[in-house]
Amino acid sequence: MISARHPHHTVTVIESSKLGVIGVGESTTGRFTDILTNYKFDYGCDLNEFIIETGATLKYAIHHKGWTNNINQGYLGPIDGSFTCDNVPDFLLSWGQQKLTPTDFIKISEFGYRIANNKSNFNKFNKTFIDNGHAMHIDAHLAGRYFKKVTLKKDNTSYIDSIVKTVNLNSENGFIKSVVLDNGTSIEGDFFIDCSGFNRILMQSVAPNKWVSYQNNLPLNTGLPFLLKYKENETPEPYTTAWAQKNGWMWQIPLMDRKGCGYVFCDAFTTPDKAQEEIETILGQPIEPIRTIKFDAGRQESAWVKNCLSIGLSSAFLEPLEATSIHSSVVQAHNFAVEYLKDTIDNTINEGSQKIYNHRTRIMYDDIKDFIVMHYMGGRTDSDFWRMINTGVTRTEFVNTLLSMGKSRMPSTNDFSNYPGGAGWSLYSFVMAGLGLIDKSTSAVELKTMSDHGMLQHVAAEIYYNMQDMWNQNLKDCYSYDEFIDHFRNIRGVK
Repeated sequence: MISARHPHHTVTVIESSKLGVIGVGESTTGRFTDILTNYKFDYGCDLNEFIIETGATLKYAIHHKGWTNNINQGYLGPIDGSFTCDNVPDFLLSWGQQKLTPTDFIKISEFGYRIANNKSNFNKFNKTFIDNGHAMHIDAHLAGRYFKKVTLKKDNTSYIDSIVKTVNLNSENGFIKSVVLDNGTSIEGDFFIDCSGFNRILMQSVAPNKWVSYQNNLPLNTGLPFLLKYKENETPEPYTTAWAQKNGWMWQIPLMDRKGCGYVFCDAFTTPDKAQEEIETILGQPIEPIRTIKFDAGRQESAWVKNCLSIGLSSAFLEPLEATSIHSSVVQAHNFAVEYLKDTIDNTINEGSQKIYNHRTRIMYDDIKDFIVMHYMGGRTDSDFWRMINTGVTRTEFVNTLLSMGKSRMPSTNDFSNYPGGAGWSLYSFVMAGLGLIDKSTSAVELKTMSDHGMLQHVAAEIYYNMQDMWNQNLKDCYSYDEFIDHFRNIRGVK
């Protein structure tokens, strides 16, 4: 983003090939797709090329499985929300709760409609996407290689394969002056961006011990990533699976050639060995964890300190649920590159700009924390971990407010913070409905109140069926999702 939007700036990327990339398969949001489709700015990417080179797949929703006491059931949460999610209130969701089966209920969103009808948004004739609101399932290693290739085509960007060993600060103002690499080379710069992950190499130098922990609300702190091969004739799904387990949950990311999986859990209730045994029992097959990842859910007190900006895991990490890590990284990078990076270092390092940027970043991560905590409110009680959750000890103030409010009225879009990158009602709606936190009797009363002698129910029905017809027409020249997978597998030479 920086090298493309600011060609007059010189960018040096320091990355070591000796250090591995955390992740075996990643779920993203639509903000990631915006980069690949050059939405509003030409970054030099090509979505078809990206899929061919990385084996990425489309993501329309998240399948939440086992998050209530009925552990064998789940619900789909389309990432575009219901068609009327921006209305106050969301009357199509209220009507759908009363009138539709779970399979038809997800079709109040366009992405839900695509899933229910096995459709993609990839045109079979011109081999382009008819829209780009979808997200992606990606291989972090291959995605990084692709962005590296695209970025290094630009004249203002250089790459150094090395490890930062020492950070030198200016004795007068505490700014980073230079970094010393493992080969002894010193690299000077005006501005530094810390993408060193949990090590936080740069930020620890300018702002040591400024970590705000979310552990009281998000107690999961350990991850076991692993890979799964597809079974014969198995096709990737157009959605991520988040499968709740006795001590946390398991993710499954359906890439073109394999599934990227992992179990994230709280080590106060189990050990890595027992967690592996638990997953092997659930899957009915052995797994080989790639590593054990320890983390402390939370964020930097300030993402931007002096002339150093932290992005990615060095800035914050909550847990892998809802693709929040990659999403927040993209949002942070976009905000900085588009709004805050100026022609000169003096205009960039503006005290007011830093305060506003940090304020916006805090709000984003604190809001994401609320959103993730809400996922655990389904009432599951079959283990010590879930019984602890059900005491209410992990609830945030906003989650408590929503749970209380949902007993007497439907939440609406105006009840949530409105800012670029926020979850908002469109994403909360399917989570709360799927967990049973939006009572059907409440939505029935709300729907009746909204209508004039029940006429709105007829309007909602008409909108629902009209949208089905429109989406069917829009997708008539598109591959089915299975055909989309076959098309790119054939190009990639993978069966």
